[in-house]
Amino acid sequence: MIKALIVIFILFGITGFALSQQTNSFQRDKLVLNYNKKIRPSESKASVSDVLLLAFPFNPIFIVEEGKSYLGFTKEVSFGTIREGNIGVEYSYIFRDENKNHLRISYNHEFAAVSGDIAALLASAGVGYFTDFNKKGFFPQLSINLLLTVFENVCAVPYIKGRYTFMTDKSEANIFDLSLGIKTAFYFRF
Repeated sequence: MIKALIVIFILFGITGFALSQQTNSFQRDKLVLNYNKKIRPSESKASVSDVLLLAFPFNPIFIVEEGKSYLGFTKEVSFGTIREGNIGVEYSYIFRDENKNHLRISYNHEFAAVSGDIAALLASAGVGYFTDFNKKGFFPQLSINLLLTVFENVCAVPYIKGRYTFMTDKSEANIFDLSLGIKTAFYFRF
């Protein structure tokens, strides 16, 4: 487990260095993405690290349910607007004999903690719906995110997230989970 976490942090470091060479920037006070107007999105070229960052499917998740611990992989994609929040869809595959598939839909509001020229550190609070296709529940969640712009409206967001899911059927066990990874976020300006 320790080796896997070290590899993930190394990948975050490599990806962050590769993305730091881009021309995109953030305004410090407003957290609004600015772009070099001379380059149109259709003319910009994606690097291998950009594509891998968006498609990175192996985000680890640690789950505690009924006093038992499980590991799995998770991937989240979110859609939203800067400073207004986003809606996320997350699928998780859990390594166990039954109820292996988890699906979550959530609304998250992001608060800019620190923003700079190439990235923004965000704190996020959200609520959502959970199902493993046999039982369902609702959850609050908190996360720390690093917003990195990859393309004009597409961001890679390394995160660490904790959540506690309350089952709607009181006979079912509640679930605590902790995940670490990179989600793909599509931000739109209105």
